[in-house]
Amino acid sequence: MKQLSFSALLLLVVLITGSCKKIPVVNYTNSSISFKIDGAYKEAKGNQNVFGIHAKEEKGMIITGDMDAAGDQQISLLINNFHGVGEYSGEENILLVYTTPEFEQSILGSEGTIKITEFTDGKSIKGEFQIKGKAFIINMGDPDNNTEVTKIFSEGKFEAKVTTGPIVEPD
Repeated sequence: MKQLSFSALLLLVVLITGSCKKIPVVNYTNSSISFKIDGAYKEAKGNQNVFGIHAKEEKGMIITGDMDAAGDQQISLLINNFHGVGEYSGEENILLVYTTPEFEQSILGSEGTIKITEFTDGKSIKGEFQIKGKAFIINMGDPDNNTEVTKIFSEGKFEAKVTTGPIVEPD
């Protein structure tokens, strides 16, 4: 059952990231997410670009940030068995999904931690993360030469407004 609800959270993120309109970058609030990926600094700011969704019934939390106006670069942090302030780790409890034009596939990671330092239900969330992510690059011309790419997401920090609601599965 835990795996099913975590899978539902992952499906929701994929649907949100794949079907969202292109959101303009707006810098008028303190909502933000920042991190380094292999040492390169990335950041998103503003309520329209950084937000959290708390799915109480499913015990899940999703924090998402759009890094560019085109919506081509996005990070989502998913927490399963969410209970507020605390530290979360392990592939059953956390998942990072990072999309960038640099790779055809999203980078997925669950090796590391997400630490929630502040949480007010229906209002805000704040925390930190350190996660190792991987993408499996399929070489269509030479299937024996597929590549696994590992990326380190370090010095991650986020602060976002949170809305509360159920995860709605598509028909």
